[in-house]
Amino acid sequence: MIWLLFKNILVPTDGSPTSLRALDLAIEFSMRDGSKLTLLYVIFPPAMYNTRVVLEEMRKRGKSILNTAESKCRSHGLAAKKLLKVADSNRSSPAYEIVKEAIDRRYDCVILGSRGYAGELGILLGSVAISVAISVPCTTIVVR
Repeated sequence: MIWLLFKNILVPTDGSPTSLRALDLAIEFSMRDGSKLTLLYVIFPPAMYNTRVVLEEMRKRGKSILNTAESKCRSHGLAAKKLLKVADSNRSSPAYEIVKEAIDRRYDCVILGSRGYAGELGILLGSVAISVAISVPCTTIVVR
Protein backbone atom coordinates (compact mmCIF):
# COMPACT_ATOMS: atom_id res chain seq x y z
CA MET A 1 0.00 0.00 0.00
CA ILE A 2 1.29 3.43 -0.93
CA TRP A 3 0.77 6.10 1.71
CA LEU A 4 0.82 9.65 0.40
CA LEU A 5 1.10 12.60 2.73
CA PHE A 6 0.06 15.98 1.42
CA LYS A 7 0.40 19.13 3.53
CA ASN A 8 -1.27 21.58 1.14
CA ILE A 9 -3.96 20.53 -1.32
CA LEU A 10 -5.48 22.72 -4.03
CA VAL A 11 -9.04 21.79 -5.00
CA PRO A 12 -10.29 23.63 -8.09
CA THR A 13 -14.08 23.44 -8.24
CA ASP A 14 -16.90 24.52 -10.49
CA GLY A 15 -19.68 22.81 -8.57
CA SER A 16 -19.93 19.95 -11.08
CA PRO A 17 -20.45 16.39 -9.83
CA THR A 18 -16.85 15.40 -10.60
CA SER A 19 -15.44 18.45 -8.81
CA LEU A 20 -17.57 17.58 -5.77
CA ARG A 21 -16.19 14.02 -5.81
CA ALA A 22 -12.70 15.54 -5.98
CA LEU A 23 -13.56 17.62 -2.91
CA ASP A 24 -14.70 14.46 -1.11
CA LEU A 25 -11.31 12.87 -1.76
CA ALA A 26 -9.47 16.01 -0.62
CA ILE A 27 -11.52 15.99 2.58
CA GLU A 28 -10.51 12.36 3.17
CA PHE A 29 -6.83 13.24 2.77
CA SER A 30 -7.22 16.26 5.04
CA MET A 31 -8.97 14.26 7.75
CA ARG A 32 -6.33 11.53 7.58
CA ASP A 33 -3.21 13.69 7.27
CA GLY A 34 -4.21 17.12 8.55
CA SER A 35 -3.72 18.63 5.08
CA LYS A 36 -4.62 22.27 4.52
CA LEU A 37 -7.27 22.69 1.83
CA THR A 38 -7.58 25.57 -0.60
CA LEU A 39 -10.71 25.77 -2.73
CA LEU A 40 -10.35 27.58 -6.05
CA TYR A 41 -13.02 28.82 -8.43
CA VAL A 42 -11.90 30.40 -11.70
CA ILE A 43 -14.20 32.78 -13.53
CA PHE A 44 -13.71 32.68 -17.30
CA PRO A 45 -15.98 35.29 -18.87
CA PRO A 46 -16.52 34.91 -22.61
CA ALA A 47 -14.77 37.75 -24.45
CA MET A 48 -17.91 39.00 -26.18
CA TYR A 49 -19.88 39.06 -22.91
CA ASN A 50 -17.15 40.44 -20.66
CA THR A 51 -19.24 43.20 -19.10
CA ARG A 52 -19.55 44.30 -15.49
CA VAL A 53 -23.03 42.82 -15.20
CA VAL A 54 -21.95 39.42 -16.54
CA LEU A 55 -18.78 39.44 -14.45
CA GLU A 56 -20.74 40.26 -11.29
CA GLU A 57 -23.17 37.41 -11.95
CA MET A 58 -20.25 35.04 -12.50
CA ARG A 59 -18.65 36.26 -9.24
CA LYS A 60 -21.89 35.57 -7.36
CA ARG A 61 -22.04 32.07 -8.80
CA GLY A 62 -18.39 31.44 -7.95
CA LYS A 63 -18.83 32.68 -4.38
CA SER A 64 -21.89 30.47 -3.95
CA ILE A 65 -20.01 27.40 -5.20
CA LEU A 66 -17.05 28.16 -2.93
CA ASN A 67 -19.36 28.69 0.06
CA THR A 68 -21.06 25.35 -0.59
CA ALA A 69 -17.67 23.60 -0.82
CA GLU A 70 -16.48 25.33 2.35
CA SER A 71 -19.64 24.24 4.18
CA LYS A 72 -18.94 20.66 3.16
CA CYS A 73 -15.44 20.96 4.65
CA ARG A 74 -16.81 22.53 7.83
CA SER A 75 -19.31 19.68 8.22
CA HIS A 76 -16.27 17.40 8.56
CA GLY A 77 -14.61 19.72 11.08
CA LEU A 78 -12.16 21.14 8.53
CA ALA A 79 -11.25 24.69 7.64
CA ALA A 80 -10.64 25.61 4.00
CA LYS A 81 -9.29 28.71 2.34
CA LYS A 82 -11.38 30.05 -0.55
CA LEU A 83 -9.95 31.71 -3.67
CA LEU A 84 -11.88 33.34 -6.49
CA LYS A 85 -9.84 34.25 -9.55
CA VAL A 86 -10.81 35.87 -12.85
CA ALA A 87 -9.09 34.58 -15.97
CA ASP A 88 -8.57 37.16 -18.69
CA SER A 89 -10.38 35.68 -21.68
CA ASN A 90 -7.80 37.19 -24.05
CA ARG A 91 -4.64 36.04 -22.26
CA SER A 92 -5.52 33.30 -19.81
CA SER A 93 -7.69 30.26 -19.17
CA PRO A 94 -9.04 28.34 -16.19
CA ALA A 95 -6.24 25.78 -16.57
CA TYR A 96 -3.58 28.50 -16.64
CA GLU A 97 -4.97 30.08 -13.44
CA ILE A 98 -5.03 26.70 -11.67
CA VAL A 99 -1.46 25.88 -12.73
CA LYS A 100 -0.25 29.37 -11.77
CA GLU A 101 -1.83 29.04 -8.31
CA ALA A 102 -0.34 25.55 -7.83
CA ILE A 103 3.15 26.78 -8.75
CA ASP A 104 3.04 30.15 -6.95
CA ARG A 105 1.87 28.70 -3.64
CA ARG A 106 3.78 25.40 -3.93
CA TYR A 107 0.97 22.95 -3.31
CA ASP A 108 1.86 19.29 -2.73
CA CYS A 109 -1.19 18.10 -4.60
CA VAL A 110 -3.98 19.25 -6.90
CA ILE A 111 -7.20 17.24 -6.78
CA LEU A 112 -9.74 18.07 -9.49
CA GLY A 113 -12.65 16.59 -11.37
CA SER A 114 -12.10 14.95 -14.74
CA ARG A 115 -14.55 17.30 -16.40
CA GLY A 116 -16.55 20.23 -15.24
CA TYR A 117 -19.66 21.92 -16.51
CA ALA A 118 -17.77 23.26 -19.53
CA GLY A 119 -17.03 19.72 -20.71
CA GLU A 120 -20.49 18.18 -20.85
CA LEU A 121 -19.93 16.74 -24.33
CA GLY A 122 -19.39 13.13 -23.30
CA ILE A 123 -15.62 13.46 -23.33
CA LEU A 124 -14.02 11.37 -20.59
CA LEU A 125 -11.32 13.86 -19.65
CA GLY A 126 -11.75 17.60 -20.04
CA SER A 127 -9.17 19.99 -21.43
CA VAL A 128 -8.74 21.77 -18.08
CA ALA A 129 -7.96 18.50 -16.28
CA ILE A 130 -5.53 17.42 -19.00
CA SER A 131 -3.76 20.79 -19.05
CA VAL A 132 -3.43 20.89 -15.27
CA ALA A 133 -2.28 17.27 -14.99
CA ILE A 134 0.54 17.72 -17.50
CA SER A 135 1.59 21.19 -16.34
CA VAL A 136 1.76 21.27 -12.55
CA PRO A 137 5.00 20.19 -10.85
CA CYS A 138 3.19 18.36 -8.04
CA THR A 139 1.03 15.29 -7.69
CA THR A 140 -2.26 15.64 -9.54
CA ILE A 141 -5.24 13.45 -8.84
CA VAL A 142 -8.02 13.54 -11.43
CA VAL A 143 -11.33 12.19 -10.11
CA ARG A 144 -14.07 10.78 -12.35
